[in-house]
Amino acid sequence: MEPMKLLAIPALAFVLLLPACNSPVNSVENTDKVMEKDFVRNKRVITDSALDNRLQVTSVDKQEIAGGLLKVQVTFKNVRKSDFKFAYRFQWFNESGMEVATAATTWIEKDVYGGEEFFLSAVSPNERCKDFKLMTKYID
Repeated sequence: MEPMKLLAIPALAFVLLLPACNSPVNSVENTDKVMEKDFVRNKRVITDSALDNRLQVTSVDKQEIAGGLLKVQVTFKNVRKSDFKFAYRFQWFNESGMEVATAATTWIEKDVYGGEEFFLSAVSPNERCKDFKLMTKYID
């Protein structure tokens, strides 16, 4: 096979895969909202500037569900047009502010598309959990 043909195959693959790195997301939703959110006043501590320049927290909501468990949902928006990856984990605390140890405290990786709005939600492991912290970190 000619050297030019050998170079053409990887070049074609690169050109075809390049748009996948920049794939903004379109969405459609109901404008007549019937839900009632229980917004959580929140404090944000930014130590990862790479992630801070990409993600915007638009809402933090909570709901008490069956069995006295706490369900939380954090809404994010990727403010860039490019895709990226980050990791997150939830920590749970009792009414005294002490951490409640759980098996599910591992970091979870998430791919985010350009312009995407998305939700991270979790349910407390038991009814003793009355508060939470969501931790995030950028992945290169």
